[in-house]
Amino acid sequence: MKKIIILSTILIIFLAFYFTPRYYPNSYVNKMINSAAAFFSMGISINDLISKYSDTEKNGKIKILLVPGHEPNFGGAEYKDLLERDLNLTLSEKIKNILSKNNKFEIITSRNINGWNPELEKYVNNNKNEILVWINNMKSSMSKLVNNGKINVVNAEMGHSIAPLKSAILLYGINKWAGENKVDIAIHLHFNDNPKYKGKPNFEGFSIYVPEKQYSNGTSSKILAKDLFDEISKIQKVSTMPEENVGIIEDQELIALGRYNTSDSLSVIIEYAYIYENFMQNKKLRNDFIEKSASSTANAINKFFESRI
Repeated sequence: MKKIIILSTILIIFLAFYFTPRYYPNSYVNKMINSAAAFFSMGISINDLISKYSDTEKNGKIKILLVPGHEPNFGGAEYKDLLERDLNLTLSEKIKNILSKNNKFEIITSRNINGWNPELEKYVNNNKNEILVWINNMKSSMSKLVNNGKINVVNAEMGHSIAPLKSAILLYGINKWAGENKVDIAIHLHFNDNPKYKGKPNFEGFSIYVPEKQYSNGTSSKILAKDLFDEISKIQKVSTMPEENVGIIEDQELIALGRYNTSDSLSVIIEYAYIYENFMQNKKLRNDFIEKSASSTANAINKFFESRI
């Protein structure tokens, strides 16, 4: 009887591992073997994505979610007659148009000129309680690991504003929906802002935020971010803000990147420019920059795959 119980236990463990929805390449399993339990086990790996991209007829297309920051009629930076949320949307549409030419990609946007993606909006509206429970469970799991000394809390050098509850539920809902729909890459598009110094704008340039390296999606997201950085730095200087001047910033607190380890996708936030920069105030120069930003972003994503085959 004891032998049967042992064999049954081994079989259950094997089946649980074999049918887990995440990807576990050997190199990453070895790397993470001593890390903090399954909660922070390695998410999608670069090798898995390249393998999927190499044979999309067999594996399905690479799913890329573009998230133009903020809500259709609310939130985001504002400067003179410019609204960040509108700039984000324009940029998102241009990136989508370029990436859609690659038949190995399935491009999804969280919103377009007509408003929210209906499927995503319906999911969040119909599952608010489930999303809140899920957030609390993920937060609790992380707290236990922190209390047991298995995960280190890393505070952002630059403080973040607290998202209103509605916006927070939406962002977490996007993470949850993306995980359930096996989104491979989530790219959040933004333009930056900062309080003026002595009445004048004080910083300029671009930056990219990625999940902190202890998160499941941290390692792979940073590799993608480096490819994005290489392309965008050809058209824009790196942020002059001291907390951002490294170009790629790891962060544990931003919901869009998967706070409490809530994102399985490779996730990045790109701040393309400060909304008040001089060229952003000139319509022709601004439109030209948005065109170049879209091309640079799409080129980086295409190269991310093609250069690794």
